[in-house]
Amino acid sequence: MKFFMKRKNNLYPAILPCLLNVNVASRKDMGTKKGLQLMNKFIRNCKIQYKKYYILKCDISKFFSSINHDILKEKILKRIKDKDAIKIIFDIIDSYSPGLGIGSMTSQVLAIFYLNDLDHFIKETLKIKYYVRYQDDFLLFHPSKEYLKYCLNKIKFFLEKENLILNKKTRIYSSKDNFIFLGKNLYGNPSKYRSVKRKIKNKKNLYFKNKIKLRSLTSTIICYKHIYPNMFIDENKLF
Repeated sequence: MKFFMKRKNNLYPAILPCLLNVNVASRKDMGTKKGLQLMNKFIRNCKIQYKKYYILKCDISKFFSSINHDILKEKILKRIKDKDAIKIIFDIIDSYSPGLGIGSMTSQVLAIFYLNDLDHFIKETLKIKYYVRYQDDFLLFHPSKEYLKYCLNKIKFFLEKENLILNKKTRIYSSKDNFIFLGKNLYGNPSKYRSVKRKIKNKKNLYFKNKIKLRSLTSTIICYKHIYPNMFIDENKLF
């Protein structure tokens, strides 16, 4: 791995330059704080520019486990030409099944890169001025609800080619509606810890009943731990 990281054509220098700044996960000076800052900035801009506006909030179902290895490898081949680096990256990808693991930094970067084409599609083809994405959770702002419905259909079709689907949390909100993005609502308040703890306990019960794999449980914990670090100061209380 040290050999891989020292090579000129390794994963990070090849991938990071092609990512848009509205893609805020797993990079230096990015993260949930940056995502919330952009969301609030876009809300302020929309309030000034439009009398009324709408927000399309999208969430991809089982994102990490649904990432298609063949599609990801094809994307990698377009960015990286070094054969040794490609072999190492492909070995990392193939070490997970299905999809990618959520725990490693390499998987995080590969995941944000997987949807890079979607970012460009939304910004350049759909012409959405105000857009922010954190991994599989993203927002589109626009004054026309009808246009966002059109965008939603186009995004669904685009994601089908990426072997991905949107989940039931995807919907269009009015500017007067409250919604949760990256664990916080429009007023900056975190979503209820109690509901998060309940979801984790339910996952734990499913695991011990052999209905889900350990990977599913740990992925959920890691995901929430990133958004709610204070909740995990005493992790024994979660169980």
